[in-house]
Amino acid sequence: MVDVPQIAAVNGRLNSWKDIAAYLGRDVRTAIRWEKDKGLPVHRVPGGLRQAVFAYTTELDAWLKGDSEAAPQRLNPESMDHPNDTTEVVPFPRHGKPRSLVASSSTDSEDGLSVSGLVSGSGRSKATKYALAGLGAAGVLVLAWVGLHHRLASASFPVRVGFTLNAVQAFDGANQLLWTYTFPGPLQPSALSDAQPLDDFSFIGDFRGKGDREVLVIAPLRGDVNLGIEPRTEVDLFSSRGALLWSYIPKAHFKFGKHEIDGPWTSGALFVSSQTGKTRIWAAVCQTVWANSFVVSLDPQTGKDMLRFVNTGVIHTLNEIRTPRGSFLLVGGFNNEPDTGSLAVIDETRSFAASPQSDGTRHKCVSCPTGDVDYYFVFPRSEINELEQVHEDGVIEVSVRDEQIQLRKKELNTTSNSAATIYLLRAHGDLRPVSVRFDSGYDMLHRKLEQEGRIHHTLEECPERLHPRPIQMWTPAGSWTRIDLEPSRASE
Repeated sequence: MVDVPQIAAVNGRLNSWKDIAAYLGRDVRTAIRWEKDKGLPVHRVPGGLRQAVFAYTTELDAWLKGDSEAAPQRLNPESMDHPNDTTEVVPFPRHGKPRSLVASSSTDSEDGLSVSGLVSGSGRSKATKYALAGLGAAGVLVLAWVGLHHRLASASFPVRVGFTLNAVQAFDGANQLLWTYTFPGPLQPSALSDAQPLDDFSFIGDFRGKGDREVLVIAPLRGDVNLGIEPRTEVDLFSSRGALLWSYIPKAHFKFGKHEIDGPWTSGALFVSSQTGKTRIWAAVCQTVWANSFVVSLDPQTGKDMLRFVNTGVIHTLNEIRTPRGSFLLVGGFNNEPDTGSLAVIDETRSFAASPQSDGTRHKCVSCPTGDVDYYFVFPRSEINELEQVHEDGVIEVSVRDEQIQLRKKELNTTSNSAATIYLLRAHGDLRPVSVRFDSGYDMLHRKLEQEGRIHHTLEECPERLHPRPIQMWTPAGSWTRIDLEPSRASE
């Protein structure tokens, strides 16, 4: 471990419970309990009524390596069950040099994942009220000091993630660097879906339910043709102190029609769910040449994967909706057979599902397990998309509010959200599309093309608004059906 300003270590010696606890990334009471129950190597200065304590960082490091609860989890890939043979789990450390590491408890969570093992603000208020009544002024001072110490210690938990050319970094609430983890090669953010910033693919929370504040990231590593190194993307989980807990590297093989499809694979989306009270990690993986893709759920404890969905086409985004019938995974992207944007809706309790494709075509996955989606939608190309001859018009954004799902389908080859069609679906009872709109960027481009003489009608008289192009919906019971929408006038 590496010293940081918050830890007063002299020649590898820590001279107080506060410094020992900070070095371990825990609060003082936990450090004291670990000494009593787990044999934490702490020494005492002889003499006096209250013996001073001290510890050596080398001894603490050795103890951490041997303690199964406090130390970074070590995984043995040889002993793990991999039903789909798509995960590579490697013992810690695999690569990189995690640097120091200060952390403690915090109830804050920007991503909606609670940090367990802590008393909430409402839970403290009643207990504090009675404690103050009994302790008097001295108790007030003690509790105030404890509260201040807790707030200062909490600032050492990661609250923000940043990336360099070849590393991921974690920062605390004061924007102080906590640790850096260096990957074995340079990162290539452009390999991700729509070339979004790497920050958009990182999450912070208590994924394993152990009271820590862990960091989950996607790391797209650049290949080197001269060295024969293929590019790859991995999903990594780090402890609050920068230890690599597990790493998922997608490895899969499928047969679509007569064609064998394997890597190289790159991650297209990462989504963390905690609606059901149990944290779930979903990762979408895309083949870089043919764009066939799949979704796995990852065990937060081990990184072990389970194949859940296969799509003939790229996947751009993941989300979920909670309904009285259960939780449904939402998978937005593109389907190669109808050649347009798509949305899959899958009951999360299903063991596997695949996009509905025609038998006997190169789009049908013939090596996949059997399983159907609950709903599958393909959305029409827009007038501007056809005019500009943009091939990939995938669904790039899925947002959920109450019982409504809003989709954004890009109409141009751009990393921004401009020139997009916006679809609204309602999940009251059966899931149904209810409207289509066009964003302001689309309207501006439409008027520009009018002025250039490439579109021969006004925005107000646009046929695709007065008579919206239909959506195709697939269900296991009804196969493909056509969904017609109400007009969407430019003034509405």
